[in-house]
Amino acid sequence: MGSKASNSKKTNDKAIKTDKVKGNKFKKSSSQDPDVLVNLPAGLKYKVPGKRQRVIIGSIVIGLNVVLVISVLIYFYSPSFQDFIYNFGRG
Repeated sequence: MGSKASNSKKTNDKAIKTDKVKGNKFKKSSSQDPDVLVNLPAGLKYKVPGKRQRVIIGSIVIGLNVVLVISVLIYFYSPSFQDFIYNFGRG
């Protein structure tokens, strides 16, 4: 019976601690900040990119991959494009 009471107290303490961390949105980044990936000299810090930045970079990567796949397909099925690629490196 005593173990159940101590377990519930521990879970309540964890819930209170997480509420405190979530409630403090504008905290100063410290060396223990999980958002900071690299601390560079002169006070420069590389942080985890935000959602908008990740979406933009992901869109660019996927778009370039689609262009690559389309160009490879055109290369295999179009002899004139194949000649253009072959002669482009020579000129």
